[in-house]
Amino acid sequence: MKRQYAFQRFIEATRNTFFASCPEDEASAAGNRIFTALETPGRIGRDEPARTLPVCEYLAPAIANARAAGGAASDLADSIETLLPRLAWRRRAGSSALGAAFHDGHANTWIVAPNGLERRDDVIVGATLTAPWVSYPAHSHPPEEIYVVLSDGDWRRDGVDWHTPGIGGTVYNPPGVVHAMRSGPAPLLAVWCLLVESDRGASR
Repeated sequence: MKRQYAFQRFIEATRNTFFASCPEDEASAAGNRIFTALETPGRIGRDEPARTLPVCEYLAPAIANARAAGGAASDLADSIETLLPRLAWRRRAGSSALGAAFHDGHANTWIVAPNGLERRDDVIVGATLTAPWVSYPAHSHPPEEIYVVLSDGDWRRDGVDWHTPGIGGTVYNPPGVVHAMRSGPAPLLAVWCLLVESDRGASR
């Protein structure tokens, strides 16, 4: 099975940006596991594009900010822009209980997932977008996770205080660790990848 060009370009750009700045530690080991699995394409899913959420107005400026940084992050921003007409952006389940700022200021899209544009259940790849000055609440999930960061913004997890990876930076969350993120004066855009064990699912 051969992956469609737009998806292959996105996967390669995500991998290149991740390894351009990732230190040689548990994060790079996780990246190797994830991108090795992604060398085998999944099944082609159905397009159900949706960009009607209020936060989607920040997609263009977030991509422009990442592109202006140059380097691998710029290539990744370009690959995401190519996919935009096919992406569906959705709120996190239960977001209305977290206040209007989060409900209207956050969305995820699933690109590689059981219900994604490329369908598989061993690796999930998506993107998160938040409006300026929005916090994603502390949460945890069984799969380990890596982020490729495409904007300024802050991340934290148990044992690691708030820090700013910067455009092109990376974040690693071990399995089950409590973690959170927040945007500042600019919208936050990041690609995330989860390595899912065969007997576990993942939700965001």
